[in-house]
Amino acid sequence: MLILPLHRPLNRANFPFATMSLVVINVFVFLFLQSGDGAALQRAAHYYGEAGLAQIELPLYRDWRQANPQPRLDELLPHLDELPQEQLVSLLQADAHFLRALHENALIGEQDPRHAQWKLHRDEFERLWQRQFTERHVLRYSELDPLRVLSSMFLHGGFGHLFGNMLFLVVLGLLVEGALGAGLFLGLYLLAGCGAALTALAYRWGDVGAMLGASGAIAGLMGAYCVLWGTRQVRVFWWAFVAFGYSRITALWLLPFWLGWELFNLMANAGAGVGFDAHAGGIVSGALLALGVRSLGWEQREFLDADEKADQAKAAGDALERALQHLGRLETRQALALLEPLDRAGAPSLDVRIALYRCARYANQPAALRAALARVIELPLADAAAARKVKQVVDDYRKVDAAGIDLPPPQQLQLARAWLRIGADTDAEQLARDLGARAADLPGLAELCWQLAQRAREGSPQWRARLQLIASHCPRSELAPKAAFLLAQTP
Repeated sequence: MLILPLHRPLNRANFPFATMSLVVINVFVFLFLQSGDGAALQRAAHYYGEAGLAQIELPLYRDWRQANPQPRLDELLPHLDELPQEQLVSLLQADAHFLRALHENALIGEQDPRHAQWKLHRDEFERLWQRQFTERHVLRYSELDPLRVLSSMFLHGGFGHLFGNMLFLVVLGLLVEGALGAGLFLGLYLLAGCGAALTALAYRWGDVGAMLGASGAIAGLMGAYCVLWGTRQVRVFWWAFVAFGYSRITALWLLPFWLGWELFNLMANAGAGVGFDAHAGGIVSGALLALGVRSLGWEQREFLDADEKADQAKAAGDALERALQHLGRLETRQALALLEPLDRAGAPSLDVRIALYRCARYANQPAALRAALARVIELPLADAAAARKVKQVVDDYRKVDAAGIDLPPPQQLQLARAWLRIGADTDAEQLARDLGARAADLPGLAELCWQLAQRAREGSPQWRARLQLIASHCPRSELAPKAAFLLAQTP
C-alpha cells in the first residue's frame, strides 16, 4: 500500500533547495564514495579464503553461535559451508560480539600454535575490509556511535534503495521544507533520522547486522507532514495492489495509517530486511518535532494555507461562472443567490461587483443600481484592464441616468486618473472640469490637468482649455504660474 501527498506543484517560488541538496549529497555518496565497495569486498573475501581464515574461524563461529544463540541466525548454521565467500565473510563481519571475542583472543588464544599466523592474516584482512566506505560509516546494532548515527543516513544498499528513498524525499521535502523553511527543515530531518536510528538500536540492540539509508529521516518527514498540515484537506495519490487513484483526506489521518502500516510490517515481516522499526521511530520523532514547531509558531502558515486559498479561489471562480450563466439567461434571482455570498466572503472582487451591477440593471431598480455602481467605483483600480471594466459600467449607467452619479471629489479624481491611463482623455477632462467647479485646488487636480494638456497639441484650443483649468481652478498650485506663463506666451 502506497500513499503519497501530491497537492503542491513544483515551481520556482517553492523550489526546495535544502531537499535537493540532500538528494545531491545522497547521490554523490552512493555514486562516488560507495562505488568502490563491491570491488573492495571481493578483494577482502578473496584474501579471506586464500589465507585460510575460513578454515580457522568458521568452526569458531559455529561454536560461538551455539553458545550464544540468536533465532534469526541459528537456522543458517547448518548451511554456512554453502554460502558464497562474500556472503559468509559479510555475515561474520556483521557479528560485532563475535568479532570482539575473536580480537580479544577469547576464541583463539595466544597459546594456540595457529595464533601468530592467524593474527597476521586477520590484520591484513581487516585492512582490506576497511577499504569499504560503507563499512567505515554504517551503524551496527551493537554500538552507539554518534558519528555513525549521522553518517549511516547518507548510505544506501543499492540503486533501487537510493531511488525509492530519493523519490519520497523529493515529494515530502517539497511540502515539509515549504512549511518550515530550509533551516528548520534540515534540523528536523537530521533529528528525526537520529530518532529513527536510536529506535532501531533500542529494538535490535545486540542483533547481528547494521542499518543504513535515509528512510528513517524521510519517515520523520512523513510524521512532520501530518502534524504540520493537521486538519487541512490534502490531495494524495494512493496505490493498493492493482488499484490506484487520487483522494482528498485530512492530513492528520495519515499519521495513524503510516505508523500502523510500519508497526504491522514490523510484526508480520520481521525477516524482510527492511528497517520498519526505524521507520516507525522516524515517524514518531518527526511528528513530535513538528508538534514542537507548531507550539512555538515557527511554521510558515502562508505556505500551509496556500492550498485552501487556491481551493477557495477556484470555488469562487466556479460560482461566478455559474452566476454569469444565469445572468445570460436573465435569471437574476439565481445569480444573486450565488453573487451575494461571494461578495460577503473574502476580499471584494471587481468581477463580482460588476455582476451585481448587472443584476440591478436587469431588475430596473434605480436605487439599487446607484448603490451597485457606487460599490463598483469604490474598489481600487489595480491596472488598465480593471479601469476599462469600470468605465464600461460608468458609461452604461449614463445611459440610464445622464446626470451620472455624485461622487466624493477624491473618488472622482481617482476615476479621472484611471480614464487618463486608458486613453479616455475626453472623459477624464470632463471629470476634471466638474472637479474644478466643485473642489478648487483639490490636491492632485492640477497635476491631472497638466497631464491632459501634455496630451493635446501645443497651441491648440484643447491645449489652452486644459491649461486654463489649472490657472482658474488651481491658482495656488505650483503648476498655476507655469500654465499662466504658457498661456501668455501662446497667442
